[in-house]
Amino acid sequence: MSDRAVSVGQHALRARRGAVRFLPPLPDKLREVDLTLAAERGRVVDAEEIAAYLEADGLSDEVLRGRYGTPGLFDAAEQLYRQAGTGGDLHRRFVTPPPTFPWNRVLRGPLYLLPGLSGLLIARTLGPAATDAFVSAAVFGWGWTATIASVRYAEPFGVPGRALRAVLLVGAVAGAVGGALVAARHVEVGGILLGPVSVPGVVVGGVVGGAVALSAGAAGVLLALQRTGPYLLAFASPLLAALALSVVPSIGAAAGALLLLAGMPLLSALNATRPAGTLAPQWNTLRRHVLPALLGWMLATTFVLLTAQLGAWTLLPLVLGTGLLEGAVWHIQERLQRLARLHVNLRRLRRRGARIVVLGTVLYAAALAGWAFVVPRLPVSIPAQPEAWAFMGVYAGALLLSAWLANHGRVAALSALWALCGVALYALPPTAPLAALATVMTVLAAALTALALHATFDPRSYR
Repeated sequence: MSDRAVSVGQHALRARRGAVRFLPPLPDKLREVDLTLAAERGRVVDAEEIAAYLEADGLSDEVLRGRYGTPGLFDAAEQLYRQAGTGGDLHRRFVTPPPTFPWNRVLRGPLYLLPGLSGLLIARTLGPAATDAFVSAAVFGWGWTATIASVRYAEPFGVPGRALRAVLLVGAVAGAVGGALVAARHVEVGGILLGPVSVPGVVVGGVVGGAVALSAGAAGVLLALQRTGPYLLAFASPLLAALALSVVPSIGAAAGALLLLAGMPLLSALNATRPAGTLAPQWNTLRRHVLPALLGWMLATTFVLLTAQLGAWTLLPLVLGTGLLEGAVWHIQERLQRLARLHVNLRRLRRRGARIVVLGTVLYAAALAGWAFVVPRLPVSIPAQPEAWAFMGVYAGALLLSAWLANHGRVAALSALWALCGVALYALPPTAPLAALATVMTVLAAALTALALHATFDPRSYR
């Protein structure tokens, strides 16, 4: 509301205070009208606004004369305007309660583990070619779920069913082709994977890659549409089959488990995407949402390189903490939106906004570092590196900053930074000390912090 409107309301209130005591009470019929306008009267600055409210409710001159016995529209509006409480809200300071943390999102973390765990257990039964195909498809699926989420939120008030199904199909084909190509090079010569093309290996790699990519894509669709129940039901039978397969290996059972891994999530995703939506399932629609996948592929590649260095058990808290990461990013943005509603001064807004982003990052990093510190020291034997807790904190902070910046369109810069990080990690020897890994990640986190602080200077970051 403008300063002029507030000033007019203040003068009207001062003039009314001396006159309101001499006004006769409202007629009973008009008092009934006032009961529906009490909330609106607190925000108006003149009688014309009340007249507009009356007209919007269908109370014209004729209706007010015939049904309520008043001389006309503006006379009724003037009588209502002179009642106590009109314009009172103009002097009240609007206070927005601070947002609460979305703890329900924390439970989503273990859900991300189900497709990968099922696929890994099945692939290990089928040999090294299938395992290589699984890694390839898992990396692809990590990035492709970002494209799925981008397509889903391109139509926020509906379900773009046709477009999501097209993305699922493209992901399955890409996963199958990538798995076949990777599985064809499973013989190591001089430290380089070259080996001769093996038709059975190509077929197995293609089947595993397609199934894993399809299940990852279906998981992304179900989570993007908030279908947690169907998600759990879809992956329950593949996970049970994979666990049974790890106890009693069998080629036939592995084929059946792969069929469950691809089929059950696919059926759930097809059921969830029954609404056709307005997005057309064509390349012009898809190409606008491919860029987020590039960042996902860089993140997945870095994760695979670090897994080779530190082990999967050491990095497991990051996977289980994915829901906490989503909740933290969501909470930070809600606090920034509230801050923008409370502060008009842009300099103060930027300063406090930067503080919110940095504090949220530090808290999330501390939570993951504490988790990585406690778990290896539990009485249960867990093969995680106990000295990697500080590295885990820095890594977690970098992931949160990347997730927040990606929501504000910094995908290209983020992809470049994570690609440079991957190159640096790949250049390190397999026996590189933890300090070297921590140095690379600290440099990345510092660059991401600078980028995030720069983003807080953009008013669009507070939407």
